[in-house]
Amino acid sequence: MISKSPSIDVVYTQLSKYILLAQDYTEVPELSFIIKGCRLKPYEFLFVKRVQANRLYYNWVDEYGNSLQINDKKLLITYNDLSIDRNRLVCTDLYYGFSFSNVIKMSKLSYLSIGKDEDLYKESFLLTFLGLDNYLRSYMYLYGEWQQVSPLLLGIKNLQLLAHQTDIKYFKQLKKLNKNLLPCQGKQEWLTMLPVSESFLDVLKNECETLLPYFEEGK
Repeated sequence: MISKSPSIDVVYTQLSKYILLAQDYTEVPELSFIIKGCRLKPYEFLFVKRVQANRLYYNWVDEYGNSLQINDKKLLITYNDLSIDRNRLVCTDLYYGFSFSNVIKMSKLSYLSIGKDEDLYKESFLLTFLGLDNYLRSYMYLYGEWQQVSPLLLGIKNLQLLAHQTDIKYFKQLKKLNKNLLPCQGKQEWLTMLPVSESFLDVLKNECETLLPYFEEGK
């Protein structure tokens, strides 16, 4: 992802009917949210450079080298899809690489997955922000380092959940934990509006002080 393009909204205008066709075919009402939020495009659109009228596209690719396939109406994610030429992927996020505090300020919702890694003593996090522009931005903290990652790491169930929580008031802890790609035990998951409430800052003080400064700065 060495080059950037500001044309993602134009791309989705071109792809709008193909996105709706895929959503109708799968009968997954959140698919449009997932495709756009994760910046997915049809493989053929990216690498064959043609779009066929009324064509159902079964393979959608993100900007991190992962793919979402439609298989018998089911959604399947292939992480680190080796069939994708990463040299031809383009980052369309004008805010890629922005600091946490700036990302939080330009977002309206956050999903937090907090836990211990396999060593049981190191903290690990998977954070996703839904921007005011309705795009998702995800970050993983492992072994003392942050990296920006694909929102597809949340998994389909969590992405579907986010699609229905865009107008959340305050915050809530998720009791039913859906699978994501954060390798940890003792996991807790939260959804919160942004900017966060003082009550949620109190939760972070008690549950995860490591994250507290980021959300305080982003208020």
